[in-house]
Amino acid sequence: MRTLAVVALVAALLAGCDDETQSEATPKTGVRSPEGVMIRDWLMSVAHGDFGRAATFFAPGAIIDQGKPYRLRNLAAARLFNATLPCHANLVGLEDEGAKVLATFRLTPGPGGPCHGRVQVRYTIVDGKFTEWRQLQDGQEAPPPDGPIA
Repeated sequence: MRTLAVVALVAALLAGCDDETQSEATPKTGVRSPEGVMIRDWLMSVAHGDFGRAATFFAPGAIIDQGKPYRLRNLAAARLFNATLPCHANLVGLEDEGAKVLATFRLTPGPGGPCHGRVQVRYTIVDGKFTEWRQLQDGQEAPPPDGPIA
């Protein structure tokens, strides 16, 4: 019975993402692209509390930037980052920017309480791992990719 409920939840989450992304994703890169599938798989791991699996999506030394950049030195740091995200999210758009992709998420309640609105994260993905995860601030562009790193 529990397995059926999990399958139904996963199907509902995926269906919700597909409906919204059809209008918001660019033709170049949609949520069904390899990058989109990877990001959705990571989101599902976080949503299910599987922070160990969520950590495996990040390369050692990956840059995280939510206003102040720092590096995830190892798998334990990546696990902690994922475990402390206050919100859950649904992927609603994905834009190809060449070497990077810009993902748009609709925030949903998570362990930090009520969450709402949208957020954008610019990813660099190398060999199937996030090497940069830069959250754009409201109305601001992400810092240049060659800027200072902590």
